[in-house]
Amino acid sequence: MLIHKIEKTHFSPSESIIIDYILKKGKDIKNMTIAQIANETYTSSPLFIRIAKKLGFDGWNEFKEAYLKELDYLYLNQEVDANIPFVVNDDIMNIAYNLCVLERETIQDTYSLISHDDLQKAIRLLRNCKYIDVYSRSVHMHIVRSFQERMYILHRHVQLCSLSDELNSTYLMSDQNHCAIIISYSGHAPHIKHLIETLRKKQTSIIAITNLEDNELSLLADVTLRMSSRELIYTKIADFASSLSLKYILDILYSCIFSIHYQQNLDNCIQIAKELDNTQHEEFM
Repeated sequence: MLIHKIEKTHFSPSESIIIDYILKKGKDIKNMTIAQIANETYTSSPLFIRIAKKLGFDGWNEFKEAYLKELDYLYLNQEVDANIPFVVNDDIMNIAYNLCVLERETIQDTYSLISHDDLQKAIRLLRNCKYIDVYSRSVHMHIVRSFQERMYILHRHVQLCSLSDELNSTYLMSDQNHCAIIISYSGHAPHIKHLIETLRKKQTSIIAITNLEDNELSLLADVTLRMSSRELIYTKIADFASSLSLKYILDILYSCIFSIHYQQNLDNCIQIAKELDNTQHEEFM
């Protein structure tokens, strides 16, 4: 996402003034020329070309077009800011309401990004493999662990792997019988390129779960499922939107695998629930 690149790019003090201005003005810069923005910010025209090139564009107009297009997505039908869903003067009921709206908007946004063909391909890869390895940052590990526990009920082996600064040896033991689910909101997590290249050599299928950007992860994966991408990398209160979006996607994957042998899996879930209830009842006898 361009907004993520802006967050992570180092700008000079003069360039930062321009960046702060366009972030504040948003879509109001649509009909503004370089000269007008330069006049408003007391800066010079050459700075605009430097900013565009730092962000990977040939010129300012190309950057502005991409920026405005991204703003259309970020703020389309959005009532609550995914990064700052409540402010200092909000009372507890305002906070509760805003989080309710944010969760609804995040689920709807994630659903809108789901492609039938991509989802179908991801399900096929999971169905045909013997082992599923899920690579994720520790911040999302509790969500992934819930997916792991549910998949065990379906007799599917899921191994969790931390996508940290130092990968463990799990990926080195992978082969064509494995399917890797790699979760990275930014798509540029540490060692991710090395991880994917190694899995490729071992003929391991790769499902990426990441944002809308064509990043290292999405470009090298067999199939990509897109998370709601309205959340910034740094400037936010918490990972509300990305965590909820990820949980929703994993819930979909589990449910689609469940539906393949629906009655058998339902009977199995009911039986396990009864056995757990009986075990817990005996412990309190």
